[in-house]
Amino acid sequence: MRLSLLRRHDRAGFTLVELLAVILILSILVWALTKGLFDAMGATKVQTTRQLLAKLGAAAEHYQREAAGKYPPSSFEPGHEVGNDGRNVGIEAFVVALFSQKFEAGGLLEDVRDTLVNTDADSSPRQLTDFATRELLEVPDAWGNPVAYIERTDYTATNRRYLSYDGKTGEQLESAPVPIKNARTGQFYAAQTFQFISAGEDGQFGTDDDVTAFERED
Repeated sequence: MRLSLLRRHDRAGFTLVELLAVILILSILVWALTKGLFDAMGATKVQTTRQLLAKLGAAAEHYQREAAGKYPPSSFEPGHEVGNDGRNVGIEAFVVALFSQKFEAGGLLEDVRDTLVNTDADSSPRQLTDFATRELLEVPDAWGNPVAYIERTDYTATNRRYLSYDGKTGEQLESAPVPIKNARTGQFYAAQTFQFISAGEDGQFGTDDDVTAFERED
């Protein structure tokens, strides 16, 4: 009778193989849930960045109406005493144009104003904006990297580099934002205006995860 009870007790427990199988299943479930969460967060950041780029575009259009048909420059003017072959130049020139001479981006970027960053830690010889600083500030995307701004007259410029960081590894990167062309027509998108481009999660311009406000042909 005692031997029968012991055998019945042994069968009531888990074998090592069964425990390993349960652990494996739980690990797969945790991985799937974690991956789904990160994918959802990534999709949210893409959408948030796309909305930001659209907002920047609206501010640029407002500037154009107020500035006799000229869009905000993506290069510094000679009087700024800042070279145009440095890092993050395009978006820095945009910030100078929209936040100087009391223009304050026409009031369209009040929420963006408080998020400005200076990823390359540079400054100008004199104060160029209405801010109480000589720092050359940039508009960050949802990953904290500077958005690239290219006004149409700079579409062929080859001396532009942007400093950014990989959203997964935190690695510091430097890449050149190139205005995007329609693969079907071979022409620049927004050929008569400007392009705002985010490097996306990988922080590298010119890769598949770049984000724009306009729809692109793959």
